[in-house]
Amino acid sequence: MSWLLVACVPGLLMLAALGLGRLERGLARADVAMIAVTELFEHAELVDLRTLAREGMPEALEFLHRREARELADAALAGLTAAPRHAAPSFAASFIDHAELTLPTRIHAHSRVNPQFKATRPVNRV
Repeated sequence: MSWLLVACVPGLLMLAALGLGRLERGLARADVAMIAVTELFEHAELVDLRTLAREGMPEALEFLHRREARELADAALAGLTAAPRHAAPSFAASFIDHAELTLPTRIHAHSRVNPQFKATRPVNRV
């Protein structure tokens, strides 16, 4: 009887894996549409939403991509993209509020003693 278990369980696991793969492939197609909608709403302006309402999703995405490409081309002609494309590093010192430095604040230094460790107390002999 155990040989039946040994023979059938791997086959059932393979069938389940294949079925879940087909299910995932079907869901991945729906994710592409969801990504397109998310992209449209992240970068959309009022004109893009009007295009979406009038003509549908593919035309609205195409209009959005054309508008973004035109804006990049205009920026390149203006010389705005000549600067580095990465963000300038920001350090913690740049976030200090200089007005806050004059406030009476307590400077807290971390002690090296473990705060969760409690020393044993002497026994109360009553």
